[in-house]
Amino acid sequence: MNEYLRCRVVSTAHLTSLDNELLDEISSRRDEWGPGEWIHYIGFGYIIRLTASSSPVLRLKAEGLSKGVRRLIVSLVKHDAVELLIFESGAPQVDGFEVNDW
Repeated sequence: MNEYLRCRVVSTAHLTSLDNELLDEISSRRDEWGPGEWIHYIGFGYIIRLTASSSPVLRLKAEGLSKGVRRLIVSLVKHDAVELLIFESGAPQVDGFEVNDW
C-alpha cells in the first residue's frame, strides 16, 4: 500500500534567525522520536513531519519556535491539510504571514 502525504514548500524567510537555530538544533537531537525523526535539515532548509506527533505545534511552541512560524504552520494544516512542511530558501513566501530578512 502506498502512503501519500500532503506537502507544502514555503520560504525560509518565514523563519527568524532564532527559529533557524532552533530547528537546526532539534534536527540533530536524539530524543524520544530518535535522531532527526521529525525535523530534518536539508542543507537549504528543513523538512518537518507534522504527522510525527498528535500536537506538533504545541511541541514546537514548548521548544521556543516563534509565534509567527507557528501561526503559519497552523494555517497550512487547517486550510491545506498539510502533513509534511518544507522550509526551503528558494521557495515562495506565503502571503499574509511574517517575513524576516536575516
